[in-house]
Amino acid sequence: MPPSDRIKEAMETLLKIFKEDNLEKVARAVFRGGDIPADKWSFLNRVLMYLNETEDARGFRQWQQVGRYVKKGSRAFYIIGPVTKKITAEKSLESGEKVREEKQIIAGFKGIPVFRFEDTEGEPIIREAFKVNIPYEFNSIIQELGLKVQPVRFCGSAYGSYNLRIKK
Repeated sequence: MPPSDRIKEAMETLLKIFKEDNLEKVARAVFRGGDIPADKWSFLNRVLMYLNETEDARGFRQWQQVGRYVKKGSRAFYIIGPVTKKITAEKSLESGEKVREEKQIIAGFKGIPVFRFEDTEGEPIIREAFKVNIPYEFNSIIQELGLKVQPVRFCGSAYGSYNLRIKK
């Protein structure tokens, strides 16, 4: 499949969310834990991951680095990554002197193949305790209700839990 088709497929998958009104996947992509590679991805790439029914996706070598291997016959899905290019530009200083300056620009995008956790086998993944950056506007509500926020990574369809008795 040509790279342009992979990007087109990824974009069509994203558009599918809004056509089907499946905003649950979008909501799950908002919060990041910080201990998996996907936590460094763009918001839209994390949405693509959740649309592919997984909470952890990585490239072939990234799985090997944690002792897991992609099962034979597994199909990758594609996230969108920038293609950068270094350019040299000439800049004029106030003194009239011209200086050559190197900078990096985004020249386009490419599809990056990643595999779901469910399509791998090998060593178990050890999850570190992680912190969630709670948006500022929620802090006053949390304090007013006397809640304690204790982040844990959930699997499946759960977004969190609350115990009314211990307010936690």
